[in-house]
Amino acid sequence: MALETTPPSTQTDDNYRIRFVPTIAGAAITVAEWEDGDDITYSLTPDGWNPEQDQATVVDDRLTLAQALQRPGKKTKGLTVKYVDGATGAASVLTEGLAGYIVVRPLVANETAAAAAQKVVVWPVICGEQMDDAPVANGVFTKTQKLFVTGVVTRQTLAA
Repeated sequence: MALETTPPSTQTDDNYRIRFVPTIAGAAITVAEWEDGDDITYSLTPDGWNPEQDQATVVDDRLTLAQALQRPGKKTKGLTVKYVDGATGAASVLTEGLAGYIVVRPLVANETAAAAAQKVVVWPVICGEQMDDAPVANGVFTKTQKLFVTGVVTRQTLAA
């Protein structure tokens, strides 16, 4: 029996970019809209990108069937971020009540310019309250913030 092929991997370091984009006019985000956004990737702490997903279970019982059946139900997505506290970056961009989009571009070098056909994930959000985290010894000041997901999170490609 032949050994299965090991798929190639991509290192995460410097191959991830996150922006806050204020507006997306059409069905898909454009390169210009991406460029209009604010970079927040390097504001985030190593534990500061926390997307969550849960999915409800729909019970699908049947008359006299000995086993309870299930179907997938509604999905719930959430997003919490933690970032360094400062006069620029996420602390100044993600103000409470601000609506927009968190757009994530994975698997592309951070320094690479945006281009049509690059894959992104778009999170429509409203920014919650910024919470000052407790200070720690030998550390930096940070904030934690819940971003409320206000629409369907979608996987898209950047449009020209």
